Amino acid sequence: MDKQGKIGITITIIFLVAWQMYQAKNYKPPVTPPAAQATATASTSPLDKAATAPQEGAVATEPKKPAAPVEQAVPEQTQKIVTPSVDYVFTNHGGGILRAELLKHAAEDDHHVTLNEYGTIPIGALSEKPGEEANAPYTVTSKGGSVVCERTTPDQVQITKKFTLPTAGDGKDQYIATLEVSFTNHGDKAYRNDGYYVYVGSAAPIHVKDMPMYIGYDWYRGGKATDINVMWFNAGKIPLVGIQTSPEKTSYTNTTDGIGWAGTYSQYFTSIVTPIEASGNRAWAQRFPVDIETRMAGAEWERKNPGATPSSYVIEGAIGMPTFDLKPGATFSQKFRIYTGPRQYQVLKQLDGGESAILQFGMFGFVSKMLLSAMNHIKPFVGSYAVAIIVLTLLIKSLLWPWQNKATQSMKKMQALSPKMNEIKEKYKDDPARMNQETMKLYKDYGINPFGGCLPMLIQLPVFFGFYRMLGTAIELRNSSFFWVHDLSQPDTVFHLAGIPVNILPLCMAATNVWMMAITPKSGDNTQQRMMMFMPLIFLFICYNYASGLALYMMVQNLFSVAQLYLTRNQVAPIPQKVAVAKKKR
Repeated sequence: MDKQGKIGITITIIFLVAWQMYQAKNYKPPVTPPAAQATATASTSPLDKAATAPQEGAVATEPKKPAAPVEQAVPEQTQKIVTPSVDYVFTNHGGGILRAELLKHAAEDDHHVTLNEYGTIPIGALSEKPGEEANAPYTVTSKGGSVVCERTTPDQVQITKKFTLPTAGDGKDQYIATLEVSFTNHGDKAYRNDGYYVYVGSAAPIHVKDMPMYIGYDWYRGGKATDINVMWFNAGKIPLVGIQTSPEKTSYTNTTDGIGWAGTYSQYFTSIVTPIEASGNRAWAQRFPVDIETRMAGAEWERKNPGATPSSYVIEGAIGMPTFDLKPGATFSQKFRIYTGPRQYQVLKQLDGGESAILQFGMFGFVSKMLLSAMNHIKPFVGSYAVAIIVLTLLIKSLLWPWQNKATQSMKKMQALSPKMNEIKEKYKDDPARMNQETMKLYKDYGINPFGGCLPMLIQLPVFFGFYRMLGTAIELRNSSFFWVHDLSQPDTVFHLAGIPVNILPLCMAATNVWMMAITPKSGDNTQQRMMMFMPLIFLFICYNYASGLALYMMVQNLFSVAQLYLTRNQVAPIPQKVAVAKKKR
């Protein structure tokens, strides 16, 4: 390696370390002081801090301050309704689902995963403007598998909400409740509703190591889900330098017809509200900081992170419904489906509203779905998702063997032509255009495709990105262990060094990548070769704080590639022969 290459790699390593430290420092929100926390808790909702409905693209130059506590005329009362898979806790403040405890999914410290645990507005709460009267008092009665919430507005409009809860213990139905909302005008004047919001609940981190990109809000229209995560609200800053380029945003709003559903999500769980036989016309979300990791992490986290103050952002949102009019004595009703459960493709795809799009598989979604299906089919035979990933990787590499072998032969041919290529470079060093022309002519004369060595990589890129998106959301990997890895859906951190997590699998992946490059036949000029040297660092950067299952896949792929290269490198190098050119017939 020449001096320039060493300098480039050193600079890249410094950049990656600095970036990791910057991310660790900057994605954490400031912890709310105890006094402010008490004030915020006493308030009906952080959404009530807005005096008016948020406008499209509204931003603030500084974070909003907590409003004065709003006293409730009616004390809060809750009712717990037990179903086979979910325990629903209803509240009379807002007349909706205060919490949904998923009995089949464990969180930290042996708690069950609880949706809307840190939210301040119930799932299914209503308001005409975001946050206004969202926690108005209702009367709540329950009978059998249903809960009815009622209240009458000052306009003498009776609002009745009937929640029908699931009775099944498996499949999609175990997580689905239906909500029927009825407005009855008991007044003597016509009533006009300018549209109302139905709240979808909140999302918060499930694990201490959850990244901010995993906490977000989605809304669906025309076959596409639009996604924002909690970092969308951040003030714009130039990385590392810290210069602010735009103020922090207070809320997210979007107005458009045909919204099919809206929901909030964490890495593996979601709460989605879908209008039935109707569609929404507004999407709204807002985040707020809550100090929640102390309970999740406990003394062990504090021991490993002395002096650190944990905190996270929570996001909550709503879907807006269109305007309607009511004559005296008339009733207007709409139905909604409420899904509170795992972000599991096999379950969500059974719903008829496109809810599986909340997985956000991306442009290579078809690859992600194929890989997920294959992994789930392999797992019963091998007994472990880690082994299933290994087997699936070996199957993919075996299918790609012919292209890999052909690429290796192509690179060997180019190696054999190196003396002729060097002659061309020396002869036309002052004429780059002629140099490229003669080089391409040389490739053509000897029937060599200069991009032949790139073909396997191009084929593998969709597979890599498919794995990247799939392994980051596949709930199947959650709590799946493998040797020292306690959870394949989380980074495999074994300890911290100067505040930086030490993750073994990504480091092994980078090492095997370097090994593979060291034994790969060299092709291209020195500049191209130096660029390729940065690939291990790039993949290390991508995989380091991601699900360890991705690093496992990359490491196994590299080891298999090394084995392939050792099998082919000792083969007799082909002697380049000029391609015979057929003479044109006269």
